[in-house]
Amino acid sequence: MVLALVGLASSSAYLTRYSISVANTTIQGELGLTSSEMGWVFSIFNFGYLIFQVPGGALGTRYGTRVSLPVLSALWSVITLWTAAATSYLPLLASRVVFGAAQAGLVPNSAKVVTDWMPLSRRGFGSAVIGAAMSVGAVITMGLTAQLLLYLDWRTVFRLYSMVGIAWSVGYYLLVRSRPSEHPWVNEAERRLIEGDPGDAADAKTESKPTKRGLNWYRLARMARSLTMWGICGQAFFRAAGYIILVTWFPAFLEKGFGVTREEAGLMSMAPTAAVIVGTMLGGVIVDGLLQRTGSKWISRCGVAMTALALCSVVTLSAAWTGSAFQLVAAVAAGAIFSGGGNPAGWAVTMDVAGDLTAEVMGVMNMAGTVGGLLTPVLLGYLIENIEKTNGDWNQVIYVAAAIYFAGALCWLVIDPEVSVTDTKRAVG
Repeated sequence: MVLALVGLASSSAYLTRYSISVANTTIQGELGLTSSEMGWVFSIFNFGYLIFQVPGGALGTRYGTRVSLPVLSALWSVITLWTAAATSYLPLLASRVVFGAAQAGLVPNSAKVVTDWMPLSRRGFGSAVIGAAMSVGAVITMGLTAQLLLYLDWRTVFRLYSMVGIAWSVGYYLLVRSRPSEHPWVNEAERRLIEGDPGDAADAKTESKPTKRGLNWYRLARMARSLTMWGICGQAFFRAAGYIILVTWFPAFLEKGFGVTREEAGLMSMAPTAAVIVGTMLGGVIVDGLLQRTGSKWISRCGVAMTALALCSVVTLSAAWTGSAFQLVAAVAAGAIFSGGGNPAGWAVTMDVAGDLTAEVMGVMNMAGTVGGLLTPVLLGYLIENIEKTNGDWNQVIYVAAAIYFAGALCWLVIDPEVSVTDTKRAVG
């Protein structure tokens, strides 16, 4: 139940986050924005998302995820109403940067829930469910928004979506606790299975209370010398950069590059994000299965992710030789399956090396991913604007995506899932 509810939070977050992608050309026309300006609208979200990753994760450590997740969900839902009220470029930008700050705590707090509620042998599956739920939200957003825009204006659609997160906040607070030992529905056998602690339940309950402390800046600073931390951040940067293409510019890319309608582009864009879901769930099963069979975290984490991202790069590149929008979408979707396959490994290895700093370390990793999400839409906005002006080759977008995924695969070469990121055993310098 806890895992399903956290997954629902991810879907709700992506519903409000990426509905703007399908409404892209509509908003551009109504507010008189250029493609480069719309690129900044997409990217500025990631600025707030970047800055508040670690503080957002620290909220869960200090107050418990039962409090932090509902508060954040309600906050980003209210800010969605602000976006819906924007009538010009600057207010739209401002709403998106604050919206990003509100959603920054989602991933680190979700990772903490997985760490607290799932045994080590099931963390790959738990990570896969949450990662897949994000893409479920993106898929639903692409198709549902395209259909709703046939009957409603984009502002009304955004207002409707904001209600989902508010309803979720109330339900989660009532049904969930921060740790298993705090929940009245969890019996002793379940608690021991999850926490791996044969000790007294009363002691465990006392220990499970949220830690009333600030950020441990000394231990966080030690991560800067960890090769594994640099590798984790690198793969996160490139995975996010590749994924952001699918959920921001891809619908407009189909409209502008292939002449399909807005509704067709929204529906066609569902395929790659749906493929990410399939890949993510398969990746979760493979990660846990290989760990049980081989006992090797390197094989189950690094080996899986490196292979998946390399194959994603090759298959994505093949999209440049397709002859129609449908063929291109099929090739991109095939690559997206492999892209999704690497997602659970990224989460699992971060939890492996984080120790009791799971929320903070996940926040640092997601910060790196956010930088990729921040830069890519802006650069693509300028690239697409140049292609439009010069009647250039639209395959340039495909080449960029393939290169991004290959670079992500290389980052896994320096990751050691057996060494804590606060241990200087494998350090830079």
